[in-house]
Amino acid sequence: MMKKTFLFLVFLYFVFPGQLFAQSSEEIYRSANTSYENGDYERSSSLYESLLKADLVSPDIFYNLGNSYFKLRKTGKAILNYERALRLAPRDRDIRLNLKLAGSMSVDKIELPERGFMVNLILFPYDRLNVDELTAITSVLFLAIVLILIFSIFFISGRTMFFYCAGGLAGLFILFAIFLASKIHEEVFTEHAVIVSDKVDVRSGPKEDYLLQFTLHEGTKVRLVEKRQGWYEVDLSKELKGWLPEDSVEVI
Repeated sequence: MMKKTFLFLVFLYFVFPGQLFAQSSEEIYRSANTSYENGDYERSSSLYESLLKADLVSPDIFYNLGNSYFKLRKTGKAILNYERALRLAPRDRDIRLNLKLAGSMSVDKIELPERGFMVNLILFPYDRLNVDELTAITSVLFLAIVLILIFSIFFISGRTMFFYCAGGLAGLFILFAIFLASKIHEEVFTEHAVIVSDKVDVRSGPKEDYLLQFTLHEGTKVRLVEKRQGWYEVDLSKELKGWLPEDSVEVI
């Protein structure tokens, strides 16, 4: 009887693998939410992590995982997952607020250059759109320009108007293409990480016997420059550079 039951379950798994896995994932997600609501943050964080290990990536899971770690007072892990959630949902107000709150609890206060009102206005689409959305908008603008130029061939009387429209859209296309290229460079070709250890010494080289440069604390965001022998070279600014152990950070 046991053998027949096992064979039947194997048959179901290969015939309906997606449905069974989706149902299991939904149950895990609901269980994680329930654990969080009941104050069992260790269990909720473990369940959310299991979903991510199964390649079920979403801003909600990252956000809820960040909340669980925040409740556990693991500021570095909380900021790490808020940053991951923000990449997928850059317009989400709750993610931004919680990231700001968690960042205010970090020991290290890295002052970034302030952007003026006009710069913020121009960069608003860059800050509020993810890579997929920028790609879609840039593609639509390019297609619109091509269609307008094609129509201008057949409507000679309105050709000037078509050229003006195409020129305006071309300006927008160039702007969004720059945004898209910058976003891809920032998120794909430039690695950022968050300190997840309580504190870590940053040294002048990739070994413990190198000169101590400065100390960073949990929750600080750094840019990764190079990896060598279990160490990362990190860059916070022109003045703040050095090497720290690989296991003291997690890549966003």
